[in-house]
Amino acid sequence: MDDRQADSPLALLERAKSGDKDAFGALAEEYRNALLRLCYKMTGSHETAEDLVQETLLKAYTHIAAFELRSSMATWLHRIATNACLDHQRSRKPWDIEKRWQWFRENGELVEQMEQNLVMSPERVAEVKEVAATCVNCITMSLPAKQRAAIVLCDQLGMSRAEAAESMNASVASVKTELHRARKTMTGVFENHCQLVDKNNDCNGCIVAGRMKQAAAQPPSPATEGKRAMNCDAIEELLSDLIDDELPVATRAGVEAHIAGCPQCATSYRQLRRSVRFVRSNADAPLVHGTPGGAYAEFTRALTDPAYGHSGTELMAEYIKPEAPAEGDVQ
Repeated sequence: MDDRQADSPLALLERAKSGDKDAFGALAEEYRNALLRLCYKMTGSHETAEDLVQETLLKAYTHIAAFELRSSMATWLHRIATNACLDHQRSRKPWDIEKRWQWFRENGELVEQMEQNLVMSPERVAEVKEVAATCVNCITMSLPAKQRAAIVLCDQLGMSRAEAAESMNASVASVKTELHRARKTMTGVFENHCQLVDKNNDCNGCIVAGRMKQAAAQPPSPATEGKRAMNCDAIEELLSDLIDDELPVATRAGVEAHIAGCPQCATSYRQLRRSVRFVRSNADAPLVHGTPGGAYAEFTRALTDPAYGHSGTELMAEYIKPEAPAEGDVQ
């Protein structure tokens, strides 16, 4: 066996199953970043994510001999990590995003300073994308744990529903339900608040919340009231399937025909699709220490995570630093 064969994933797996720690370490390193990404998106904390990845890898090493290749190594590790995250979150409340907006409403001057500090720079486009990723992460962390897992695995990590179901130890039907509920909640937040999704909203890239407007419910017109009562509830439950191209051809045709003739369902579909695209397009921005997005992620966590132990005001000085004096200025 040459060196390339000895270091192939299958050869490393066979050696790991035989108790070779170095072989397992080589395999683990290949998947570590993906597991960190999953655990961070599920917990909102880099420190907790590191701990859960260590827990995942220790559990995997302990049980590697029993791994029977019924699924890929990646899927197996994702299942262990997802379960570790769900176990960790069971005793914790979801983030309270209303506290975040309330803080913005009450601290207008500081919010303006933070906006200047975070996004008014030559790298503004990249930084706004990082802040958008923080927004996605914040709304994700406000979801119930199973909905959070479904949205992270499917829309942020790009798994199929079947792969997500295997990772969650759940049925595909259960993942479908949790995913659609999560998307509906996120759509409500983005459509009503986020200016990156709709320029007419008040929240400027999740930096300036201003006065948060409440979306006024539009009464159905007489022409659509009968159709809504009979069909809209059923159609609404199929919108995620339509977005993911999971509908049989005949069903898809019926759903699309209904949307074409129902302004209310057409709006719901357009908003849900826009929200899914927004989440997917902002799933990869780094939210690490030293970047505007990372700083803002920590600030957001302080406002929304009851277990964090700091307040947004306490962290403000770290994010809003006085400008350095220009060369020649009198000190």
